[in-house]
Amino acid sequence: MNSNFSTSVNIIRDADKAINYIPTPNGKRIVSRLVNDFGKGLRCFNIIGTYGTGKSSFLWALEQSIADKTKYYETSFTNGKQSFEILKLVGSYASLKAKLIDLLNIDERASDEELFSEIYVRYYSLAKNKSGILYIFIDEFGKFLEYASKNNPESEIYFLQQFAEFCSKSSENIILITSVHQNMETYSFGLNAVQRQEWSKVKGRFVDITFNEPVEQLLYLMSEYKTKEPLTTQDNTLALSISELK
Repeated sequence: MNSNFSTSVNIIRDADKAINYIPTPNGKRIVSRLVNDFGKGLRCFNIIGTYGTGKSSFLWALEQSIADKTKYYETSFTNGKQSFEILKLVGSYASLKAKLIDLLNIDERASDEELFSEIYVRYYSLAKNKSGILYIFIDEFGKFLEYASKNNPESEIYFLQQFAEFCSKSSENIILITSVHQNMETYSFGLNAVQRQEWSKVKGRFVDITFNEPVEQLLYLMSEYKTKEPLTTQDNTLALSISELK
């Protein structure tokens, strides 16, 4: 039976798919940093990597590891068995607030405070167990940033600030992980001086983590894939496809 392959991974669409994912030293390094920095009280992380380096696949594998479906990475963010929930978005050229409202299924007229209150309710239901943790994954975050810089930027940037500040409270076990193709400052092109200053406040809430696989590691992944037995699951997806490695 032939396998069906996809040249990209969508962290929502492919959540329950069997993917031929090979963890890399770079991925292990990033997870180790996430865990260590979380232990230091940091909560907002921005993974930066060029197109085709496997950021979406990495987020997919991170979720699988957290959920104990397949343990690609060691994800001991808290001590003991984790009570957790993962909220996920894939970026689009739209308002981040509007997409979060859709995700949480609350009134579209909800204020920032009402939206954050709903997220906190989700977290609090987990926090009854001291090891409870709420993960928020936003892949293709740059699309939301691009929209914010070009559409009512005062309001959109202010929401980004509020959202990052809400997630960055070290007293709570909420972790925000976003992925972008380029440095966050790049998306602020076209803003005036005051708006750029506010934009820098958003960026300052995040820990930037570089995600670029060395060429030799990508060649290793290709060789590892070619030496594996043919996949028999009809709906498999290759996490780092040859087309992604070009």
